[in-house]
Amino acid sequence: MTFDDVFRQYWAFGLNNITINNSVTFNEWIKSKNDYQINSQVLKDEFIISCYNRQAFLQPLSKDCNRFATACLESIIKIDDLQILPKNISWLLIKQYYSAYYAAHLILRFLGYSLSQFDSESIKSIKQVADLFSNLNGISIESGYYLIDFGKNSFDINCKKIDVKKDGGSHVALWKLFGEKIRNISVDILTKVSNPEVQPLTNQLDKLLQNLSYVGSSDYSWLSRIRNDLNYKHIHGAWHPYDTTISCSSDILKNLQSWKNDPLTIELSNLIGKELLRFSNTCMFIISLAHTICQDMTKRCGNGKSFLNIGYSKIYNINVSGL
Repeated sequence: MTFDDVFRQYWAFGLNNITINNSVTFNEWIKSKNDYQINSQVLKDEFIISCYNRQAFLQPLSKDCNRFATACLESIIKIDDLQILPKNISWLLIKQYYSAYYAAHLILRFLGYSLSQFDSESIKSIKQVADLFSNLNGISIESGYYLIDFGKNSFDINCKKIDVKKDGGSHVALWKLFGEKIRNISVDILTKVSNPEVQPLTNQLDKLLQNLSYVGSSDYSWLSRIRNDLNYKHIHGAWHPYDTTISCSSDILKNLQSWKNDPLTIELSNLIGKELLRFSNTCMFIISLAHTICQDMTKRCGNGKSFLNIGYSKIYNINVSGL
């Protein structure tokens, strides 16, 4: 078994069959007030969108998938140009983090979960639609980040507000959700599959979760914690004056292309005392996992050319060709 085989079982229903389209983004689709209804009473922090058809909902989600896929690739491609300051790996690591952050957003959408921000204009549109169907009744729906759950084969999409301030900010909220869903898959696949070949895959996922929770980082937020250290505190020896013993710069530089490899081959353990290498490899694993799922989904569109062909595949092919 491969990671393809594992994650394919958890794809959002129908997403792989979405073809190239000219859809707007999910937020723009919400603001358009077309192709959806609100057929039940809303709450201030939760409501259900009812689509006329599932494809009409998945097309704007596919637009967002491509948006995160290309942001992920653009952040990781060609980050090894360090001729002038070869020991400076600070921005290299920060770019790895953001690539992994976008990759995590992408993987969650593949699994049927979107952490989306609804601003006041989006909420205004939702309230207007709810009122049109007599399901507003004076409720003031709150703006903010919402967890959009669309994994199952349904025309009804649940939207539940996430308290990102309580969770430590939008980045921590993302990693918390990502860690929870990866843990669920790891546990679920072990109960469903008797094939011993699944064990190395779940072991690797468990190592990922251990790194996301490293040194007591709650809510799977260790990557965000180190990114803050690098970005704002300038510690860990990644900025001048460089501490190459702490930074493990040579090992990090050797692994800059590892996101193109099988995620199973990326070392996630045996890294005591090499915290920046642990950080880098964990980012690379998440990017590699997103890359692997993209490649698999691109090949499994039964209705024509996959939507990923005009986003993810286009950027990746440019990278492969060296242009």
